[in-house]
Amino acid sequence: MTPLQNQYSARYGPGDYVPNVFIQYWGMRVMAYLGGLVWVFSLWGLWLLWRKRLETSRLFLWCATWAVITPFLMNTAGWFLTESGRQPWIVQGIMLTKNGISPTASFTYLIISVIAFIAIYLCLAGLFLVFMLRYSRREPGPDPTAPAGAGDAESRVPSMLY
Repeated sequence: MTPLQNQYSARYGPGDYVPNVFIQYWGMRVMAYLGGLVWVFSLWGLWLLWRKRLETSRLFLWCATWAVITPFLMNTAGWFLTESGRQPWIVQGIMLTKNGISPTASFTYLIISVIAFIAIYLCLAGLFLVFMLRYSRREPGPDPTAPAGAGDAESRVPSMLY
């Protein structure tokens, strides 16, 4: 028995009051280590960009394909960390649900935040639509790898590589 377990057993009655240390320990480390990895990866990309080798670095491009999942992994680890640390206390009746929220976040603040996020995402969606329509309606340019004189309309085939 730990002193914390003994203290809570005396105060709230019999039960297991020790949080899941495995989730707490690794949730925090997954977030921190992946965050550091993202910084190192972005510095690597900036270095390649500075050397004008970003588009030709096969290793970087391969890693970039797999780096896409890191925000989702960090977010999920943070969610596990937060909920496994807070929710058991609410479920076991030790802490009231109304005490599990931030007292500084008023209803007005929440509504303003939600409206701001919706506005930002609508703007981004609009920009995405404008750019996608603009670039999808463009005529493909001449093939830069084609030999000279092969750019006439009859012999031109649209390229699928950009």
